[in-house]
Amino acid sequence: MNKLMKVLNKYIVLFIVSALFGMPWIYVRHLMFDMTNHETFNLVDSIPGYVNYLIRLIVIVLLIIDFRKQKLKHVVLTCIATLFYPLLGVVVFALLMLEKEKVERIK
Repeated sequence: MNKLMKVLNKYIVLFIVSALFGMPWIYVRHLMFDMTNHETFNLVDSIPGYVNYLIRLIVIVLLIIDFRKQKLKHVVLTCIATLFYPLLGVVVFALLMLEKEKVERIK
């Protein structure tokens, strides 16, 4: 279980960063940027979307790397799930990793 937590820490940090660009961004953007210019306003409003997709891509790349390290199958299915809902991909990875550890313990 300790090994699983070490692997999942990077995903947890990414999900926390993603959450910071959700609801808190609505309040923080007025403090950080001048909202009188409409071009700046459009750019500032699109930042959470860009960050969200960037984090999804980073999670997919990290999952591919971890799938190869752990020699697990179903990497394509998990990456497709991660593209639509990142937490689902990480949960599938964790379940597959736990199942592999369980099989190794039985042998």
